[in-house]
Amino acid sequence: MAVTLRRHAAILIVIAAILLIAAPTLTYPLGRDQGEFATIGRGLLQGKAPYVDLWNPKPPAVFYVYAAAMALFGQTAPALRAIDLLIFPVIALTLYAIGTRLADRRVGVWAAALFGVFYFTETFWTLTQNDGIALLPMTLAMWCAIRAADAARRSWVWALISGAMLGWTFWFKYPFAVMGLPVLVIYAVIRRSWDKSIRSWDIFAICVGGLLTLVGGAAVMLSLGAWDALLESARLTSSYTTLTANLPDLIEAFRVALSYRWSQWGLLALLGVVGVVITARRRDARWWAVIVWLISGAAMMLVQAKGYDYHWLPMLSPLALLGGWGINQGLRTEVKGLRLESAVGPLSALRPPSWIALVALLLIMAVVIGGPTLPYLTGQEDQATYYARFVGGEFRADESLQVVNVLRERVVPGDSLFIWGFRPEIYYLSGLNPATRFIFQFPLVADWYPPEWREQTAEILWAALPPYVIVAQVDYMPWVTGSEEDSNTLLQAYPDLNDWLIYNYERDSQIGNLFLWRRKT
Repeated sequence: MAVTLRRHAAILIVIAAILLIAAPTLTYPLGRDQGEFATIGRGLLQGKAPYVDLWNPKPPAVFYVYAAAMALFGQTAPALRAIDLLIFPVIALTLYAIGTRLADRRVGVWAAALFGVFYFTETFWTLTQNDGIALLPMTLAMWCAIRAADAARRSWVWALISGAMLGWTFWFKYPFAVMGLPVLVIYAVIRRSWDKSIRSWDIFAICVGGLLTLVGGAAVMLSLGAWDALLESARLTSSYTTLTANLPDLIEAFRVALSYRWSQWGLLALLGVVGVVITARRRDARWWAVIVWLISGAAMMLVQAKGYDYHWLPMLSPLALLGGWGINQGLRTEVKGLRLESAVGPLSALRPPSWIALVALLLIMAVVIGGPTLPYLTGQEDQATYYARFVGGEFRADESLQVVNVLRERVVPGDSLFIWGFRPEIYYLSGLNPATRFIFQFPLVADWYPPEWREQTAEILWAALPPYVIVAQVDYMPWVTGSEEDSNTLLQAYPDLNDWLIYNYERDSQIGNLFLWRRKT
């Protein structure tokens, strides 16, 4: 055991250091998407059925992950932010294992380190996201496929687990089914590196594992009576996706997205390019399989036709591997003209140049995370001032905090609330339940959703009046609503709901871009 720990001391130190530096992310406020997952996850713990009682366009896996975090740590914002810290060590060790198998332990350490640094320096908006959590089964699926290819006996067990991870990945997002391609490629390449033929029972086991997870997820939805609603959700989501699947919108979306992503991943992208160049020079088929993984991640992002910050995350694991491959070779080579002369020594722990580069990278990570969090953690800022740092479009976390504090003072936890807009984090943080199954306004304003949903929502609200209603303004989201108007303006085009609001409520106050309406006495 002691020999094993010494052999892998470098990766254990790196994981511990990254977790320590990343710990302040527990204080990050929830964004809109995290609030959405949290509200539905809490509903699952209350016995509500997804899609039937709480509607959403995404598959259900992320809701169950959030529900598990709440069951373990409580219904707070830090309990959900802990998800990132919990999944990171598993992903890091898996990348370390893959890098070690494809090259050596130094590459594995660098892959894990690059992943951790670039993952945790994402914004509060991108952390604890559906696409980030899905990196866990994605990366495990690749490693299990490699183990299946390597195993002399019972390889089908690893293949079965790999397929199960693929099925789990699908339940995070439908486009993630593309992950099956790099898994099959890495299995075939590793087998060929041993000059062995592909074992048909391994491929069969991968398929069976994926099928078991898919059928299992479908069985859960059937048992909850949510299967038909899930299928309807998936069908309607395709209309939402195709809304921006045209050249002008794509160009505009990716013009902004590429600029931001370069500011976040510029260094990692350059290291990845070095890894690709080295792969091309050495013609190493194993690393070409990692490039296929990277291309598949890019396909997952592109097929969603939005270019959101978190849509790029499926590319992070393979990019970290290629970056680790590139930086490790760069630190061990000398440039002579245009020819790279390798200076490979015996396999050992990271050498001084590697440690210096790694420490510098961790210091950058500490500055990025510590800069906004340190004043709050040391008591120099109160929570409202700290939350004012977290802004996304018209969204301001301090406004959400202020609204939540007002509601907590005036309303009993467990009561209902109706929000006309996309601010579901208020439902979760206030402890109030959505008055209808729609926790945001998109399905009630976009043309491709059933018009009867509007009538049903108005009927439900007339039957049970929540104490407060919140109406958002200047939240222009044409890529999801199909309209250039904000929520406050769209309300005027919904006479049933607008009449209901005016008849039963009076304007109480305005907090930033949120109007609070109080039920009339």
